[in-house]
Formats: sequence, structure tokens, C-alpha cells
Amino acid sequence: MADTPDTQTPAEVAPNGRPLQAMAPPGHSLVAHHVHGWCTKCPGIEWWEELLAWRNLARARMVDAPFTDQAPAPSREVERHG
Repeated sequence: MADTPDTQTPAEVAPNGRPLQAMAPPGHSLVAHHVHGWCTKCPGIEWWEELLAWRNLARARMVDAPFTDQAPAPSREVERHG
């Protein structure tokens, strides 16, 4: 990624070990590259992987977060059409 500066310290890495980036290639998500070190535009990355990464980050920031983010009971729609 030619647009990425080479001035990162070892502390600037994502949980997956990829370096966090202050810049992203054209057409890529700058925010995702800054937070995760990659985005859905990167080769080999699917959209659901970025979505899951954002959800996991948000869940980790919650105080007393539940073990799962699934609903505790079926919704009314499921009960009606079940």
C-alpha cells in the first residue's frame, strides 16, 4: 500500500497484528484502516468481517457487556410467524 506512511511504532498494531494506518489506499475506508489495519476493499476481506470487527470493538467497550449480543427472547414477529 504505497499511500501508507512508514512511521509506525510496534504499539500501533490492530488486535489481528496488522499495522494501524494513518492513510488508506484510494477507495478504501480510512477509519477502518486506522482502527483495524484493513477494510472490506482490501483483498481477501469480506464485508461481514469488517462488520464483525466493528461489533466486537463496540462490545468490548461496553461495561458489563453480555456474553452474547443475541436477543434474550424471540421477537414478536418470530412468535407470530413462527
